[in-house]
Amino acid sequence: MITLKKLKWSNCFSYGSNNVLDLNESIVTQLVGTNGTGKSSIPLILEEVLFNKNSKGIKKADIPNREVNNGYDIALSFSVNEDEYLIDVVRRTNIKVKLYKNEEDISSHTATATYKTLESIIGIDFKTFSQIVYQNTNASLQFLTATDTNRKKFLIDLLQLDNYVKYFDVFKELSRNLSGDVSRIQGKIDTIDKWLSDNYLEDTSLLSK
Repeated sequence: MITLKKLKWSNCFSYGSNNVLDLNESIVTQLVGTNGTGKSSIPLILEEVLFNKNSKGIKKADIPNREVNNGYDIALSFSVNEDEYLIDVVRRTNIKVKLYKNEEDISSHTATATYKTLESIIGIDFKTFSQIVYQNTNASLQFLTATDTNRKKFLIDLLQLDNYVKYFDVFKELSRNLSGDVSRIQGKIDTIDKWLSDNYLEDTSLLSK
């Protein structure tokens, strides 16, 4: 189970320095504010720190606060089962990524390799994460009004059930074949039972010598 705990960031989008959002205070975290106050920037910041990209396609050059113009910093602490993790991203002219597990540095030599390690830890890819994060009212309405086939397709894609669907098709075919075998065997049994019934002997005692 993944639990996001504390998000810290500086100079992302319209935000200044030293922002903190504690996601571990309660089961549900609600962001309230008027339009343009930066609510929708929070999921983008989460995507950037966890996957080094965002679902809005915003370029890296457009993420830093233009008034500050000094890159940005993002850090996120989270847990997976019993282990505690911290991902720390510092972007200036280039990117520096540090990944810690139970306070031990498990970063790779490159940011790309570190992000691959991170994705294997959280067990969820960027597309699935973004679909979960951005299930807003409009997207939910589209889901509810979609056909059963499209809803099924969406859930299979969201939950990464492609392999399970393939296995289901394999087992379905095996079940169909076995059902045919059982029917054929049952037919033979019924034939034998009928023959035994038609040729039943009333007296099976042996004649005397």
